[in-house]
Amino acid sequence: MRFEEKLTAVPEIPKQFGEDGGHFYRYYDTLADEIDEDMVGSLKAQLDGILIFASVFAGVNSAFLALTLPEMSPDPADDTNALLLQLVTGGNGRISSAEDLPSASFSPPTAIFPVNILFSLSLTLALLASFLAVLGQQWLVYYRKRSGAGAEAQRWEQLRRYLGAQRWRLETVLDDILPSLLQLGLAIFCISFVLYLGTLSGPMCYMVALPIGVAFVCILFMAI
Repeated sequence: MRFEEKLTAVPEIPKQFGEDGGHFYRYYDTLADEIDEDMVGSLKAQLDGILIFASVFAGVNSAFLALTLPEMSPDPADDTNALLLQLVTGGNGRISSAEDLPSASFSPPTAIFPVNILFSLSLTLALLASFLAVLGQQWLVYYRKRSGAGAEAQRWEQLRRYLGAQRWRLETVLDDILPSLLQLGLAIFCISFVLYLGTLSGPMCYMVALPIGVAFVCILFMAI
């Protein structure tokens, strides 16, 4: 319920409740609803944006992991190609047992280990942020849900939930810490992307690392 009269200050509490005709309670309910709607509205918009970005980010990260993780294990096609080559060349006896196959002597490139570790860590942060965002939305729905009790019981219920949110610093967690997880995951992804390009082409790695480095420096400078 909204009142045309603008609320500029909390009215004085009467010596005995009920003597002002419910005037204080009407202002209290209006003020409590405004505080709740402002907090819930801003947090919901923030969480919706985080979920959209995290889903896209996790998809991109998973696509890169699909490229880099197979490099940690031997490719069965190499064994097939080696056997076919020996068959075509007349069977010169170079492959006489399983130990002679390319997979037996396979060793993953050293540079691919940190790439996969960083890509996996970045994906983990994105999934963690998505999980916390879903929990945050569920908490917002619960926060605005009121029981069917009377007005007095609903006021106490709203006050307990509001104080509980302040005690657990839920607004800080959902509005500050949660986006920081995504930002950290994005920074780790950029580093791993540059390292992955380094395993493919040195010039390409430098061309991509330069704008990313400049962006990091600018962000760090603005943060300071």
